[in-house]
Amino acid sequence: MKKPITPEFLWHLDKLCMCFQVTIVTTVDAQGRVNAAPFGLVMPYSGDPERPQMMIGSNRMWHTAQNIEATGEFVINYPSFQLHPKVSECGKLYDEGVNELEKAGLTAIPAEKVRPPRIKECYQHIECRLAQVIHPNENQSNLIGDIVSISINEEFLNLSQREKIKKADPLFIFGIDLSTFTSFYMRSGEAKAFKPQDV
Repeated sequence: MKKPITPEFLWHLDKLCMCFQVTIVTTVDAQGRVNAAPFGLVMPYSGDPERPQMMIGSNRMWHTAQNIEATGEFVINYPSFQLHPKVSECGKLYDEGVNELEKAGLTAIPAEKVRPPRIKECYQHIECRLAQVIHPNENQSNLIGDIVSISINEEFLNLSQREKIKKADPLFIFGIDLSTFTSFYMRSGEAKAFKPQDV
C-alpha cells in the first residue's frame, strides 16, 4: 500500500529514498576570501552547446549563495567517496570569512577562468559565471551559471565511461538524520550497460 508524505524541511533527504552526487562549491566573497561548502542539489540546467549551464540549489542565507550573488562566480568540484570526512568538515557552519578548505586540509589550486579556486583532491571541476538567480521561495536561491571551463584529472581522458566511474568513485548523499544532522553517504556499486533492442 502506498502512503502519502508531506514535503517538509529537507524532505528530499529525510522522507524519501533519493540520492544525490555530492560536490564542493568554492566561491570567494567581496574581499576575496575563499569559501567552500558541500552541495547535492547541483545539476546541468541547459545542454545548449552554445551556452551550457549548471544550477545550484542553495539556502539564500548561506555564504555560498551570498558570495555567488556578490561576485558572480563559482566552481563546482567533484570529490571521491574517500574524501567524505573532509567534505563533512567543509559543511560545518563556520563564521563568515573562514576558509573551509584550510579547515578540512584540502588544497586550493587556481581555476582556469574564474577567481574561486579548484580543489586539487577532486577529480573534476566545472567553472561558472552567474547568469541568473531564481528565488522559488523566500529561503531558496537557484543559482544558474554559464559554464566557462571544465577540467578533469588527466588520467581519466582515455578511459571508458565505466572505467571513469570506477576510478572516480563519486560520493553520494542519500539522507540526513534531522535530529542530529548526521549525513549518510554512499558510493556507486554495480554498473550495467543496456542497449535497447532495435524496434
